[in-house]
Amino acid sequence: MVDATEALSGNMVFPEATQSRGGATISHDEFLTLLIAELENQDPLAPMESQEMAAQLAQFSSLERLYSIDQQLGENLDIDLVMTQAINNTMAANLIGREVIAVGDSIVLKDGDANLHFTLEDPAAEVTITIRDESDQVVRTIKVADLLDGEQVVAWNGIDDTGRLRSDGVYRFVIKAVDSDGNDVRAVTTASGIITGVNYETGIAMLVVGELEFPMGNVISIRIPEEQP
Repeated sequence: MVDATEALSGNMVFPEATQSRGGATISHDEFLTLLIAELENQDPLAPMESQEMAAQLAQFSSLERLYSIDQQLGENLDIDLVMTQAINNTMAANLIGREVIAVGDSIVLKDGDANLHFTLEDPAAEVTITIRDESDQVVRTIKVADLLDGEQVVAWNGIDDTGRLRSDGVYRFVIKAVDSDGNDVRAVTTASGIITGVNYETGIAMLVVGELEFPMGNVISIRIPEEQP
């Protein structure tokens, strides 16, 4: 017979089960079922000793308290998540008209003009920028030499590797940077623009910047845009 006093938590491991199935566990309800079955099937000529019975009941009482605490923690986490989403959604609506810099690899080509923003963790001897279209086909590869660390901006005139002007739309870009010794330099692609709206997807606020969208978690900085002359 399995000794229920071996159980130590809401997910309890029994030596016999571990040996036969490689680490089986039982739940709160299964423990109660096991305890009842043990009481129902004990030998009436050799009943369970009172000390053993008290120990198992005490174990079940402890299990009940742990189970209740676990439920309360789960409910509190759900409440915190809802409150956090509500606060973020309220804040997002107040950000319309502000300039945002966010992590992202998308750019918008318009009238043959697009700026590719990225940040280098260290100085780079060579940076290779690969631009892809919505079909994930490479349209342009740009190489830039000797860039310092920090924020970088490289302009793209919309011309692809064949010399043809690409149509307006959304493109993606990837950065490959190395130092003078050929070691990789970490680069983070970003996007910048004025927040023009907010969309909500499954309760998450998405900042709209022209044709692009960014979740709040991708935002690096938000600032009041400089007045245009």
